Amino acid sequence: MGVIRRLADTARVAVEARRQRRVPFLPPEEIERLQRARLGRIIRHAWDTVPFWRAAMEERGLGPEDLATVADLDRLPLIEGQTVRRRFEEFRSSAVPDGRTMALKSSGSSRGVPRFVRWDTRSQLLKLAYAERDRPVLTQLAGQAWGQRQLWIFPEVSTSLAMRRWWDGRVVMPRGFAHRERMAPDLPYDEWVDRLGRSRPIVVYSYGSVAERFFRWLSASGRSTWLPRAWVYGGDGMSPDWRARAEERGCRILSAYQSVEGGRIGFECERRDGFHLNVDLCAVRIVDADGRGVPPGVVGEVVVSSLLNLATVLLNLRTGDRAALETEPCPCGRTLPRLSRLEGRTWETIRRRDGGEISSTDLLIALKGEVEFALQFQIVHPEPGRIVWRLVPARSDVREEVRRLEARTLEVLGPGGSTAVDLVDDIPPDPSGKWRLVVVP
Repeated sequence: MGVIRRLADTARVAVEARRQRRVPFLPPEEIERLQRARLGRIIRHAWDTVPFWRAAMEERGLGPEDLATVADLDRLPLIEGQTVRRRFEEFRSSAVPDGRTMALKSSGSSRGVPRFVRWDTRSQLLKLAYAERDRPVLTQLAGQAWGQRQLWIFPEVSTSLAMRRWWDGRVVMPRGFAHRERMAPDLPYDEWVDRLGRSRPIVVYSYGSVAERFFRWLSASGRSTWLPRAWVYGGDGMSPDWRARAEERGCRILSAYQSVEGGRIGFECERRDGFHLNVDLCAVRIVDADGRGVPPGVVGEVVVSSLLNLATVLLNLRTGDRAALETEPCPCGRTLPRLSRLEGRTWETIRRRDGGEISSTDLLIALKGEVEFALQFQIVHPEPGRIVWRLVPARSDVREEVRRLEARTLEVLGPGGSTAVDLVDDIPPDPSGKWRLVVVP
């Protein structure tokens, strides 16, 4: 890319970044105005250039003028990732050729999402500016704004690294802004300890499952190591229990809520008790199993609509994530609405024989302390009422711990439940580099 183009892109990001720093603190009516403006543009764009949405509106007798607020999106169909995968070209805008897009590979965390989602290059570039909304949080937790030593623990093929490299090729960052290194997540943990000690990062980035497994290993093995001031995770979850344990070691944990499909959906503030939602960039609704909206405070499935991406227009996309909208404003002073902690994914729900359900998060809370003897674990849920624990034990004789885990699991599953424990040498990650907590064959 030419120097002039890079400088122009850099200037565009810098100007927009200055605007974005104040957005989280704007009056709610101003944020709603921004949301309506972006919604109006994306709806008109979808009507003019995206076959799927033009057909969906015509079938319902709707025009762009009928969809003025996010609440009006319930007049359009909810879409599954599987639908987008099968009919991907129908969601592509005819006004944005492939040469003006970046193809981002989805890890498949959302249910049935397409393998790739194309973002128009302007929106992809401006994500850097939108990051200014939450960068002050990391600066405060890390105690350092410039010259951060960062360690990125992602597989080579990860979307996070692909986006970082794309941005580095488009924007001229000030010298010394950050010093980044990468480490593969599948290295032996002894090598993690050595690398952390040598590079002494101030901030570490990884998937949530990668972070939790490492802290579990530290606890079970009794090892100690250099830990960063802040560990930032996204892509999948980290249990509240292990977040707390990591913080007890002096490592502050921070999460981002984002996806290939929705972009920068939300972020945690300094209090770290929920996600402030960038509702003017990605609209969020919470629905029940039948797709009906639920009131604030009620847990349901998160549905997102990107108001930015002009290349692949995804509205009303069911993510599979379970959460609730908070009812009280955050004491931090930010006015963006908040999402409660994510409570697992819809397909990670454990089903009992009697028809009852328990989320994977609540299951682990109920069994707190019963899997401490495992370096790694995974829950296999082949049928209602049955759980098979796949465990990597921390020592050779764990018979008593296994008996206790089986007994407590049966209590949680209730009448007709069954369980078993499968001791293994290793639990490999999936192709995306994440470890699935619950596997449903």
